[in-house]
Amino acid sequence: MAMLKFDMEIIKKMFSVADFAVASMLIGIIALIIVPLPTFLLDILFTLSIAFSLVILLVAMYLKEPIEFAAFPSVLLIITLFRLALNIAASRLILLNADAGQVVAAFGNFVVGGNYIVGVIVFAIITIIQFVVITKGSERVAEVAARFTLDAMPGKQMSIDADLNAGLIDATEARGRRRKIEQEATFFGSMDGSNKFVRGDSIAGIIIVIVNILAGILIGWLQREMDVMTALSTYTQLTVGSGILAALTALLVSVATGLVITKSASEMSLGNDVAKQIFTQPRAFAFVAIILTLFAMIPGLPTAPFLMMGIISGVVAVVLVQSQTKKEEAHVMGEEVTNKDVLKKPESILGTLGLDPLSLKAGRNLIPLIDPSQKGPLLERITLIRYQIGQRLGFVIPGVRVMDDLSLPPNQYVIEIRGSRVSTGEAYPGHHKVGLPLASLKVQKISGVESKDPISGDAVTWVPDEFLADLQKAEIVSVDVIEAMAQHFSEVIKRYADEIMTRQNVQSLIELVKNTNAAIVRELIPDLLSLGQVHKVLQLLVRERVSIRDLSTILERLADYAHLSRDVNVLTEYVRQSLARQICESYSDKEGVITVITIDPSLEETLTGTIHQSEYGSFLAVDPGMGEKILLQLQRHMRNFKNMKLNPVVLSSPRLRSHFKRFIERSFPDVAVLSYNEVVPQVKVQSIGMVSLT
Repeated sequence: MAMLKFDMEIIKKMFSVADFAVASMLIGIIALIIVPLPTFLLDILFTLSIAFSLVILLVAMYLKEPIEFAAFPSVLLIITLFRLALNIAASRLILLNADAGQVVAAFGNFVVGGNYIVGVIVFAIITIIQFVVITKGSERVAEVAARFTLDAMPGKQMSIDADLNAGLIDATEARGRRRKIEQEATFFGSMDGSNKFVRGDSIAGIIIVIVNILAGILIGWLQREMDVMTALSTYTQLTVGSGILAALTALLVSVATGLVITKSASEMSLGNDVAKQIFTQPRAFAFVAIILTLFAMIPGLPTAPFLMMGIISGVVAVVLVQSQTKKEEAHVMGEEVTNKDVLKKPESILGTLGLDPLSLKAGRNLIPLIDPSQKGPLLERITLIRYQIGQRLGFVIPGVRVMDDLSLPPNQYVIEIRGSRVSTGEAYPGHHKVGLPLASLKVQKISGVESKDPISGDAVTWVPDEFLADLQKAEIVSVDVIEAMAQHFSEVIKRYADEIMTRQNVQSLIELVKNTNAAIVRELIPDLLSLGQVHKVLQLLVRERVSIRDLSTILERLADYAHLSRDVNVLTEYVRQSLARQICESYSDKEGVITVITIDPSLEETLTGTIHQSEYGSFLAVDPGMGEKILLQLQRHMRNFKNMKLNPVVLSSPRLRSHFKRFIERSFPDVAVLSYNEVVPQVKVQSIGMVSLT
């Protein structure tokens, strides 16, 4: 019994019902070409062909998008082959018995009134419509759709990768979208070729009709002893009936092909699309009613049909206007009910608990800068900043929620990360920001509003635009309000990049690495390090503005040293050494020189001895007096860097580097601390000072 059950399971896997049915159908279609059929069976098969064609047409009408009927190219081949097989079977019966069944006879007598000349003309018209109009147009649309789909694939792939990196979708959904893009490309490519089946079917139908008429005349005249006209009438009428029957089913399939190919990627069927997009314009029907009524009044034109259609168009216009009015009233009432009841629903309250990764709130006077209806220029600038910083740091900066906040002072704006305020600034529309105090500008007879730079805390002045010419004349550098806010926003993102980058961002980046370097990902995660540990290493890197774009190198370095230590601080230092060239390039000038200040060796030794290990990590336990001296010396050196317009860099030993950075970070967040191991031989180091205890 067990063996019998096992065998049955194998048989079920090998011969599924659907596969077996399709295979049997194909074999049966081939058999139609060879085996003679009785007339009653041919009638059933012709009826089946009509039914099958109608089913395909209706399925095409109800599609929401073409890819839902991905099997259509293969179905098109099967139905075309079926139709040609029936044509051959009917031709055999017509030429042998001068009888092809009741369905063919009905189309030969009823559809064309028994007149074979009219039948030939009708057959020719149907074939021309199918071949020249529908098939030719579908073929061109399929060709263009296939080319456009292939051309759009890279852009769609980049869009999916961007959504994946931003955390908007997970890896499973990303794979599903990529699979859908591949299916669309394959589908339209197949449709481009499948249209040749329909085109060839039309040509074959014409040839079969001509051959049958000529052969029928010869058989009737020479073999059945009919006169030429009787043979012509008998065989032509049957041949035309069979040809019209085949042409009509081919026309249905051609229309279905056109509907599938021209279907836009809307969310509704064709009927709903037409109803939504045509019957929502009552003015069009109203104008048609007026024009048709005017036509009815023109002498010489028939009054009744134009007047009747004008009245119908007018009634449709009135009904549509009334329907739209009711919908608007219902919508207003629905909004009132929603506004009253929304806070009563737990799911609505739950939706308000989410926090935006990044947000910018602006006071009343700054609303024109962020209002989309007024084409607020700050919105486009923020998008550009996100792209630039994302390229610089190597991960996708999440979207920024920009809104007004009337509780703020009119010219103030606030930048928040997950609902917490991290920075505040002031901006004055119609002004330019100058990095000088107001007192120094008054000497130039320039007035303005004094404020503070939100980044450095230095005194700045907002000068009205009317003094812009005076600023240029005095060679005083200024920036407009959009640029000033953009610089502040950019600096905030860089400074808090480690908080902005989430674990989901890291997971998305790792998925990208899998496409090119899957081996390193399999080796590292989760056997050597967890995703959380990799996330912390990347956070420490971007916290000091080290780009993580070269993620493959970073993961390889982590895999090399993860067996020695799992301390994320130690691993980060190893990674920084592997990125030495990139780090040096960030701080060197055009001549390849890095200007630095160094730490006195004796002070380095003293500080290294104060490194304290605890359950919360390691840190410098510096004497308060010594720490104050170090910070005062750094402050003097920072002024030198500022005068030289250089980025401040401190050079220290590898063991001390990370601890010294954390020690000075609160007072000097923008100071970069490099270790000797991070300076590549190609870069020259120029020291302009030293931090010491003396």
